[in-house]
Amino acid sequence: MKLPPEDIHQRLLVARLPSPPQTLMRLMVLCQSDDAGMGELSELIASDPGLSAKVLSVAHSAAYYRSSAKTLTLLQATSTLGMALIKVLAISESVFQTFHAFRQTTSADLRRFWKHSLGVAVLARALAERQDSVGAEEAYLTGLLHDVGRLALLVAVPERYSALFGLPDDTSLCSQEQQQLGTTHAEAGAWLLTHWHLSQSMVHSVLEHHNPPTRLADTRPLTRLIHLAHLLDDLPPEPLEEPPAWASEHGLTLQDISELLQTAATQVAQIARDLGVDISDASEPSAASLAVTRPQPLDADQSALARDVLDRSVLNEMAMTLINLTSTNAALTSMRQHASAVLQLEDAMVMLTRDNQQTLVPVSMNERHLAATPLAFEVAHDPSMTHCLAQRKVVFSKRQGLSPSVLLDVMDTNEVVLLPLLTAQQCLGVLAASVPPELSQHLRSQLPTLQAFGVYAGLALSRRRLADKNRSGQTLSAKEAQTLELKRVVQAVDLLVDALSKTPQPTAMVPVDLSLAVRDTVQLLQHRQLIPGNIEVNAEMPNRAAWVQGSPGKIKQILLILIKNACETMPDGGQIMVNGGGLVQRDGGVYTVLTVADSAASTKEAIQAQLYDNAPDAARINRGQPSFGLATVNQLLEQMAGHIKFSTGPSGTRFDILLPCPRNPTV
Repeated sequence: MKLPPEDIHQRLLVARLPSPPQTLMRLMVLCQSDDAGMGELSELIASDPGLSAKVLSVAHSAAYYRSSAKTLTLLQATSTLGMALIKVLAISESVFQTFHAFRQTTSADLRRFWKHSLGVAVLARALAERQDSVGAEEAYLTGLLHDVGRLALLVAVPERYSALFGLPDDTSLCSQEQQQLGTTHAEAGAWLLTHWHLSQSMVHSVLEHHNPPTRLADTRPLTRLIHLAHLLDDLPPEPLEEPPAWASEHGLTLQDISELLQTAATQVAQIARDLGVDISDASEPSAASLAVTRPQPLDADQSALARDVLDRSVLNEMAMTLINLTSTNAALTSMRQHASAVLQLEDAMVMLTRDNQQTLVPVSMNERHLAATPLAFEVAHDPSMTHCLAQRKVVFSKRQGLSPSVLLDVMDTNEVVLLPLLTAQQCLGVLAASVPPELSQHLRSQLPTLQAFGVYAGLALSRRRLADKNRSGQTLSAKEAQTLELKRVVQAVDLLVDALSKTPQPTAMVPVDLSLAVRDTVQLLQHRQLIPGNIEVNAEMPNRAAWVQGSPGKIKQILLILIKNACETMPDGGQIMVNGGGLVQRDGGVYTVLTVADSAASTKEAIQAQLYDNAPDAARINRGQPSFGLATVNQLLEQMAGHIKFSTGPSGTRFDILLPCPRNPTV
């Protein structure tokens, strides 16, 4: 009986693709080496389909959101994750394979699969280098992953797929897969690549690599190239007396084929020698690879031990990474990224507790949630938040009919999981993550690991905060020093605003990259040490251009004034968050939002008085100093046809700056 598609997809999503232990050992060594670079790391990862798939899927997840549709190379993906997270992945896979010993689920010999995947990858790259229509790295990656569906099905449904795994990789295999499973390894692989947000060219190539040549005549260049590389790798090892019938269609002579195969064989053999993998008899199916074995699950004690070792090793490594980062903001971002890599929670938000755990304040999130996220969540208004904080336990919250849920609406999902960030004494906050329907059942079965993640993350956050506090205390040891520094900062920022106001600006408003303007301004403040030591500025802007119609100088002036204003309202220290990029509509126009929020309490009346009070500060004028306040922000926005909104409360003050979108942002 065929499995329902949704069942297959659920199993594929949680399948952990095995890697040769030699590769994992080598990866661990590199991650612990002071001399290893990202190039060496990515080269090793590129030798294994399982590791490559894991790194690519995490790097393309929402936790590392990229607006560009272009697929990352392995070097780019490895650099995006960083050495610390790669090490966590390596430890995770090593521990998992050690305790779950892949032979317990199947006795398949993976060497043949590994050799074939690597062979097609090397051939695809060589073919791409002979032509200009396909990039060599994209060809290599697609070749490496072209049969990833076979490996995934072997892990996902071993009781059904073990006997099929050892069969020749051809169209007859696809027919048997379709009959027994209701899907083929090509379809499974293409579905996974789509879920991992890889390019449609790669997805299309994996899906059609077994199609007959007649159906490839008008298809994409990459698909034709992968199909050809697959055909070449399937040729018998004996020398050919004449080229195959399909060779002339691709402009290949007998000598071309011989040179391609010889070069590929040499490269694959070299990689195997470097890793210590024996592939001498990996060409023919072994008796083991054709054997059908029933999975032997771990007993309760073994499972508990495996989970405990996995938690202690992987999550402890994560905690050390978070603690060693340079700021709490960096730790919060890294926390979300680890949730994606370790737990498959790729769309997460971190909220910290305030007001004796009566309020949760969002402090780190993906950019697509920025515009919709409120300044704070009142815990009492959400039963799931109340239960999570009161019981200090992981809670799943699902949309119930038409009942409103602010968090579900903000996360744009029908189910979230809440992980309390715990220390021995308190709950510091909550990591909330959207739960894809395909992962709901799996995540619910992982409650101990989810709970452990919150404990280790909470411990790391607590120590990170303590480090920041100690550093702040060392820098500002007395109230007088804080006051003096704040005065210096205010004066210096006012001088910067004054200088910008005197810089010639274009009469007509022009397209401005808001992301770039914000990053430049925050970096200017940091480089000139114009952020008080007891105040943390978190800037999270899109990794893309966020175009607005305006003036770069005026936008920087506005941001400087708002940050200066926030600093003045927090003489004892606090946090400032700058984010933006979301779009809103107002009065028939489309605007991009720039948000500046702080942790200082204020009142609506006080903010309104400052926004619309054009009277200058007489004391500063008498001292010959410039004076720029919120009223200046209002004036600058009027000049750019923008708007300002604000909200206040005991948890902080938030300004939303609305800047008009340009009609032609690429100009």
